[in-house]
Amino acid sequence: MSVLMARSYRLSRIQSYGPGGVAMKRADMRGVTFMELMVVIAISGILMGIAGFSVQGLRDRYSVEDQVRQMHSDLMSARVRAFEKNRAYFVTVTNSGYQITEDTNDSGGTMPDPGDRALWSEPKQFKFPSQWNGTIVMEAKGLILRSTGPLLTNAACAIRFDTAGIKPEFDCISVGPVLITAGSWNGMKCVAR
Repeated sequence: MSVLMARSYRLSRIQSYGPGGVAMKRADMRGVTFMELMVVIAISGILMGIAGFSVQGLRDRYSVEDQVRQMHSDLMSARVRAFEKNRAYFVTVTNSGYQITEDTNDSGGTMPDPGDRALWSEPKQFKFPSQWNGTIVMEAKGLILRSTGPLLTNAACAIRFDTAGIKPEFDCISVGPVLITAGSWNGMKCVAR
C-alpha cells in the first residue's frame, strides 16, 4: 500500500514550466494543443457540410409542399365562395402561376371575361412550375363541372408540379367533380395522401 501511495504522490508532484518560466503542477496545466484544435475544427467542418446538404433538401421539399398546400387551400376557398355567393368561379392555371376569378356578371362560360373580378391584383406565382395548364370552372353549387385542360380518366384534372428530383410528400392536386385532394404523383395519377 505504501508503494502505491508513494507513486501517487510522486505523479502529483511532477512539475512543468509554464509561461515566464514559472513552475506549474500537472493538475494546473490547462488548454489544448494546436493539433487538437485543428482536429476539432476539421471534424466540425465535415459535420456542417453534411448538415448543409440535408438542410437544403429539406428546404426544397418544404417549398414544394407549401406551394401545394397554398393552392389546395385557395381552391377550397374558391369552392366555398362559389357556394356562399351562388356564383361561378374560374381558376386559371398556367406554368408560372394561377388566378381565381369571380363570375361577377354571371356570363357563365369556361373562361373569365372582362366583366369578371379577379381575387388578387396579380396571379399567385409558382416557385415550381405547373405541368398542367387550363381553367377549372366551379359552379354556384360548389361543384366542379368543367375544365379546359387535359382530364384524367375519372373526369378529374391533376395539377402537378415539376419538382426536379425532389421527393416531397405532396406534389400534385387532384380536382374532381366533388373532391379536391392534395397527393403524390405516381407516374399515372395523383394519389391522395
